[in-house]
Amino acid sequence: MAIDKRRFAVVFAVGNILLLGVGASIVMGGVAVAVPTAGVGGFTVEFDELQGQGFQQYASVENNSECAAYPSFVAQIDSGTIEGLNLYKDIEVPMTDDTMRMSIKSDQTAEFSGLTQKATYLNADLTFDEGQTIKAGAPSSDVQNQIGLSAPAVVIEDATIKSQAQFVNSITLPGTQVHTTINPNETADTPKTACAAPNGS
Repeated sequence: MAIDKRRFAVVFAVGNILLLGVGASIVMGGVAVAVPTAGVGGFTVEFDELQGQGFQQYASVENNSECAAYPSFVAQIDSGTIEGLNLYKDIEVPMTDDTMRMSIKSDQTAEFSGLTQKATYLNADLTFDEGQTIKAGAPSSDVQNQIGLSAPAVVIEDATIKSQAQFVNSITLPGTQVHTTINPNETADTPKTACAAPNGS
């Protein structure tokens, strides 16, 4: 049976847009929700400024469908606010040469609690409140116990983060807008995740 590539691509795009729209409709009203975004193959988070309370960061080794192990870091923040949030993912449309970007933007102050983010790339300006601590433990099979950073408060500005998974206990996103763009002109210039151990090895 012949497949109409263009029709398939349109249906694929519309399905994803509807899915994104349902999620956005929940948060547009400022409703606090639990938001897991693991297993979507990685996405990019950009924002102008994050002010957080209760910051921790440590090294980690994660896995996904492509890698049995790859290096990453985990950042945890108890609560905070975000200005200029833009979360997006680029998807290659099957059977075409097109790329579709799905993005969620908020032009107002977003508030969150219980943020955990697993990422492979961070480009930002970080400022810590007094009292930051660097923990360096003895060599261990548990990467988390080897080195870590904590601080009572953190300010992160002009951030671009390549995230593999993100969990938040609650978040409000007033002023949320959902956009889809075909073949965006600008792409996030982030290094490809290094696969330390491919699946099946």
